[in-house]
Amino acid sequence: MKLLASCVCIVALLFTANTSAYYDELIDLRQKYKQAKHARDSGRIREFERLKEELREYPLYEYLVYQDGVRRLSLHSAEQAMSIRDQLKNSVLSEEFFQRWLNAQAKAGRWSTYTQHYTPSGDPIDQCKYVHALHRIGQTDKAMSLVPDLWNVGVSQPKECDPIFGTWISNGNVTFDIAWQRLQLAVQENSRVLARYLMRFFNQSDRSKAQLLYDVHVRPSLVRDKRRFADNEWGRVALAHGLREYAKDEGRKARELWAEYRMQYDFDSTETSQLDGDLAFWAAREGVLIRPVDPNFDAATIERIADTAMAQRDWELANEWLSVYPESERSNYKWRFWWGVVNLNLGNVDAIATLEELAELRTYYGFLAAHQLGLPIQLNGHTWDNPHDKRIEYMSDPRIARIFELYAVGDEASAKKEWKWLIPQLEQDAKAWVAHEIANIGWTYDAIQAAFSADALDLIDARFPMLYIDEFKRNAHMTNISLPILLAIARQESAFNARAISPVGARGLMQLMLATARRTASNLRASRPSSSSLLNPSINVYIGSHHLLELIEEFDSHVLAYAAYNAGSHRVDQWIKDASGMDIRVWIETIPFHETRNYVKNVISFAQVYGQILNIPVPVLAENETVIP
Repeated sequence: MKLLASCVCIVALLFTANTSAYYDELIDLRQKYKQAKHARDSGRIREFERLKEELREYPLYEYLVYQDGVRRLSLHSAEQAMSIRDQLKNSVLSEEFFQRWLNAQAKAGRWSTYTQHYTPSGDPIDQCKYVHALHRIGQTDKAMSLVPDLWNVGVSQPKECDPIFGTWISNGNVTFDIAWQRLQLAVQENSRVLARYLMRFFNQSDRSKAQLLYDVHVRPSLVRDKRRFADNEWGRVALAHGLREYAKDEGRKARELWAEYRMQYDFDSTETSQLDGDLAFWAAREGVLIRPVDPNFDAATIERIADTAMAQRDWELANEWLSVYPESERSNYKWRFWWGVVNLNLGNVDAIATLEELAELRTYYGFLAAHQLGLPIQLNGHTWDNPHDKRIEYMSDPRIARIFELYAVGDEASAKKEWKWLIPQLEQDAKAWVAHEIANIGWTYDAIQAAFSADALDLIDARFPMLYIDEFKRNAHMTNISLPILLAIARQESAFNARAISPVGARGLMQLMLATARRTASNLRASRPSSSSLLNPSINVYIGSHHLLELIEEFDSHVLAYAAYNAGSHRVDQWIKDASGMDIRVWIETIPFHETRNYVKNVISFAQVYGQILNIPVPVLAENETVIP
């Protein structure tokens, strides 16, 4: 049988003609592709070239072109490099290849070639290479004019920037104003090492100004001594920064100090307004009710103040703040939900309509609204009317076909790079289909990410898989924790990636820290787990489920247990101090850690979705868990 005419036909026929001949031919092509890669890696170039020619119509032919191109990277002329880039134009490999070729020119010192073909980039390493190249070919003025924007940032730049920075600095370009600007950026980013480094750029007469800003950043309590802060430009900058830092731990005291200082220092109206809002945010987080209402505060500050008012059941004040929330942002789910709840508490029955609209949505606040009104929750999943026709249509696009061939030959990393590159270029239905099909062929973790990247949030099957279901069922039975809740924890923690290891060392499906797992295992009189054994789904789900049970029993609340699973019991103990009787929904809004706040909301939401999928309903909030114990 003659080799199929094109890569489009190869992949399209895979989905339309279910005959062994077509399947065998595709398997043969995949085997040849793997042989070609191995030949290239082993230095058998003639064999590689022969196989590459035989695979010209195969969807992964471009990957062989790329491999051939990088084999002789430094030898390509600009014309040859651009020709290869053009051959790869329908793949993520196109710009990847050209960037590698450019880097080879820089490494070889071909600075003129590098500058001629450089494409502006957001990568500081590439930017610094380009500026260095300009300097090397004699375009010194242009190079020096580009350095300030690279240097004047709040974090340390990569070491590749050091040569051009060194030249710029040695030419005396670091003025007091530039060093002062960067010092402010450094303390705002909490880059203490960078801030200390910057001190060398201040002369003796100016060093005290810079030192004060650094000192108050390290020790914010210095703001209590106003004698340190002169009423001039630099003293006011240090005082304002110090007050903001001090407020993170002492919100009430910082706001009280500001009430005194604003009358004594000549802050302009813009800085005064910004400080009013920033310090009100932190004071509200400590439980201070902020009055009077200021419509000039930003949306985040208004939300935080309204949360505090709701926590203290001051519905009138909460309504006043919610009523000055920016009109342009009132479509967000949180504002809509709490505006409805607050107004219901004030007797405004018109708010029911707002909550009814929200209850139609598959979101955390939609689920809360449905619970508030006693309505069924809605999943609103996406389906295709003619899935087979859609498959034929989308797999005829060689860029999409390539993604699935990469998965077929076991190159997940390249497949992932391809769809991350391609999805933003597709129309919405095609984006969703790619994510759906990635799930359909079993790449669960990638499918979840692809659906999010595609903004295809209605792909319920792709976004909420159920792997290792027997392990979860067994442990749901043993712990009496509802199966949807255990699945929700695993979905949030690892997206069902049993080999997941977090930057801090949490492992497996339920992302267990080794110390936590060993403590729980000891309580269960089970075998002491090792780091590697926590990547075993059976062990991980068993210990993780029982750890969650320990937390539920400790706090007598599923919601508090979710928070503790993420942030630790000791933090939750601090967060619920003096909060007994508070509406649990409001308490969630006041969780200090953004990550934990979103974590709890996600677990509650995911449990609802899994409950619907499995027909095992889970209450949004259990009747005995609506307030902090």
